[in-house]
Amino acid sequence: MKPRGLRFKLTLLYTAIFTVLLSGFFVVAYYLLASQLDATATDELVERATGLRGYLRFENNQPQLVFDTGDPEVASFVRTATRYYQIYDLSTSAVLVQSPDVQFLGVEFTPAELHSITEFPVLTDIQTDQGRFRFFNDRVLSEPGRAYLMQVGASLEPVHLALRHFTRLAGWLVPFAVLVAAAAGWLMTGRTLSPIKSITRAAQDIEVTQLNRRLPVVGTGDEVDQLAVTFNEAFTRLERAVGEMKRFTASIAHELRTPLAGLRGEAEFALLHSQSLDDCKITLASQIEEFDKLNHVIHQLLTLAQAESGELRMAREHVEVTSMLLDAVDTFSLVASEKGVSLEIDCIPDLALTGDRQWLERAIFNLLDNAIKYTPAGGHVNVYGRREGGKIVLEVTDTGNGISQEALPHIFERFYRADPSRSKDIEGVGLGLSLVKWIVDQYQGTINVESRPDHGTRIRILLPEH
Repeated sequence: MKPRGLRFKLTLLYTAIFTVLLSGFFVVAYYLLASQLDATATDELVERATGLRGYLRFENNQPQLVFDTGDPEVASFVRTATRYYQIYDLSTSAVLVQSPDVQFLGVEFTPAELHSITEFPVLTDIQTDQGRFRFFNDRVLSEPGRAYLMQVGASLEPVHLALRHFTRLAGWLVPFAVLVAAAAGWLMTGRTLSPIKSITRAAQDIEVTQLNRRLPVVGTGDEVDQLAVTFNEAFTRLERAVGEMKRFTASIAHELRTPLAGLRGEAEFALLHSQSLDDCKITLASQIEEFDKLNHVIHQLLTLAQAESGELRMAREHVEVTSMLLDAVDTFSLVASEKGVSLEIDCIPDLALTGDRQWLERAIFNLLDNAIKYTPAGGHVNVYGRREGGKIVLEVTDTGNGISQEALPHIFERFYRADPSRSKDIEGVGLGLSLVKWIVDQYQGTINVESRPDHGTRIRILLPEH
């Protein structure tokens, strides 16, 4: 069975809620109307009984209504009030006066019933063949002190008829209103979900080769627009990641192709032209060096991949930065001396921070390795360590080849090597500064590079102490 769409579900939910609310409204309205009609009928009945009592007189123990028959308003009131009207003599339980309509209804009470009526509430509802009637029971005393019961009644059928009309009206209106609400909900949800359908179609058309395309944004600023903007931002990040992946793959292919081609060429040459065992040993020794270079590239790639994927974590420990810088300079002093480059350090004592000594040391090693590697004989490399504005500042400067302004924005990209013509004889694969950038980012620090061709380079790292 095909699953129902969001439009159908929203319309169904909206219609169900509307139906419950509308039904609840009519139920409450019905009881309020019934209560109001009942109260109105009772008030009119009490008003009639009270009015008749003012015209009631007793002569020889016989009740009479004395009023001005020439007053049409009074006559009309008396005629209406006495339509359902009777008077009992409570001492004999005899009916003294009874209107024709009451006689037609057959409403008469036994002495026990009369006694019960006089003892309990003044209103009595009676079900007859002509419908339900309500009587107001008024105990009246004549001047000699004789007790009578005057009953004035009214039919409750108009109340019941009004309620039936209201119920019938609700029976027609509720389904009609529900249908209208369902149609309106269907149209509204269709218009609301229309941008989402456009977004879905646009997203389905985006292929890996078309990541530069974006989802449509209407510009209303609502949740749908925010969804489209969020997806567009995700596509932007995805496009950047795929672009980096393509460049990364191309760089790997380039970096590995050259040494592999060299290894193959040497192997072929050795097979075809080697004259002795010594020639084979020389060829194998050269290949071992190339294998070491490949192993170094692969190791750096794995380290950088693990770092960027979050598999490598930074320790949180006390790091003596001063001693670390001194150890790093001591480690590279021999390399610098062999190349004819002076290596000096200027670091304040007791410089420390909270972090991972191993990773921070690797960053400094990579910076020193690059600085010495790209500084010609007779040049200088300096390492500085100090505090500035509550931050630790680590700085490596050299008087080497320098970097062009066009290359500076790219030096932290993997496999990027600035000015190949200047460094074609220098070993390296362009991964060191990428790892340095990752390490600095893990410290939530910043790294700045200043350089000019043939005037050297200064790399400045700012790290928080805690």
